[in-house]
This record gives sequence, structure tokens and C-alpha cells, in this order.
Amino acid sequence: MDLDVIFAYVVGVLAALAVIGALAFVVVWEWCAIRRTLAAHRRQTPDASFWRDRVAVTIPERRP
Repeated sequence: MDLDVIFAYVVGVLAALAVIGALAFVVVWEWCAIRRTLAAHRRQTPDASFWRDRVAVTIPERRP
């Protein structure tokens, strides 16, 4: 076997490992981001409303 072929094989294997590692990193990163987002929304109190907190014009609530 020629030295150039061995070098090309080693570079190809290292490049493939780098691509697989980067893909695994992105998948784990996205999984953690989704879990963090779900946990943040799960911590909200039941009376907290998305629209009540974010609407510019609010309607006054009736008080008992």
C-alpha cells in the first residue's frame, strides 16, 4: 500500500468522525433546548395567561 493511500484513508476516517460528532452534538443540544423550553412553560402558574401578559391593550378584569 502506498503512503498516499494510507494518508487519504486516515484523513477520510477522521473527517467522517468529525461530521458524526458534530451531528451528535447538535442533536443533544436541540434535545436539551426543547426540554429547557418545556420546563420553563411547565413552571408557570395556572392563572398566568399568555395573552394577558403580552397584549398591549388589556381589558380590566371583574373583581368580586
